[in-house]
Parts: sequence; structure tokens; C-alpha cells
Amino acid sequence: DAIATSSESLLGIVNEILDLSKIEAGKLELEKVGLEPRRIIDSVMGVMRYRAEEKGLKLDATIADDVPATVMGDPARLQQVLMNLVGNAVKFTGMGSIRIALDVQERLTDAVMLRCTVTDTGIGIAPERLARVFDEFTQAESDHTRRFGGTGLGLTICKRLVEMQGGIIDRK
Repeated sequence: DAIATSSESLLGIVNEILDLSKIEAGKLELEKVGLEPRRIIDSVMGVMRYRAEEKGLKLDATIADDVPATVMGDPARLQQVLMNLVGNAVKFTGMGSIRIALDVQERLTDAVMLRCTVTDTGIGIAPERLARVFDEFTQAESDHTRRFGGTGLGLTICKRLVEMQGGIIDRK
């Protein structure tokens, strides 16, 4: 078990570094295909539910009725962003709950802008550290790497992937 866990951790770090390198080099190409937001959220919930339940956390999702069944975008990258955000929520939440909410932020003539919110009852981030939460190799507190692990690249990658698709990611 220890070897498997260490291998998964190392693979995750390598993949984060590779993704960030591709993004910075302008070599990461995004798909623009029909994707089903409900299916992606269901998939994220399916994967993360077990990790949340192991910690005694409640994980749920709400999807507004007016969210279209299909939108254009990159399904793999949307799933990557949501997995990272929900994974962080599980990692940094000791008790309580995590909620994913999806709704329509704006309807344009030929497009729709969706808003996905991940909310948790976790440890939070000190207000003076919020501005740096999306910086490379940065975690909210200096002891988080020791206590929780990680490279501090996940949110940086999420931010860049969301912005590459014309979106905004923010921490409130």
C-alpha cells in the first residue's frame, strides 16, 4: 500500500509539472467539443465520494435546471479542474461538507457561460494569503506542504486552464 500510494503521489507531481510546462510553452491544445456538464460532475462525484466518505465528509452537488445538457468546451480539462478543486476541498476539510454547484452565469447569443462553485467547511485561507493562492509552488500556509503534501501547482494549473478557455477562477 505504501509503495502504491507513493507511486501515485509521484505520478501526480510529474503530471502537474508536465501540464504546467506545456501551458507555459503554449503547447497545450484544448479541445472544443460538445461536453455534458452533468456527466462530468457525476464523474467527479463518483471518484471523490469515496475519499470524502473515508474522512466522514458529506459531498453533494446541485445543478441548476437551466444548465444546458451539452455545451462546447474541453471535457478532460473541465474534469481536471473540478477534480483538483474538489480534491483540495477534501484534503483541507477535516469535518463537515463539500458542495459543488453549477449554474448559468450568463447567456450570450451563441454561447452560455457556466459558473461552477466548490464550497467547503475546511480550514480556509487567511485573508492576507488569498492574493497568492494561485501562484506557482504556493500553498496557503507554510506548514501545509508538510501536513497535507502537494506541490502548490494544482491551483496554478486550474487557473491557467480556466483562463485559456475564456473563464475566470477566483477564491472567495
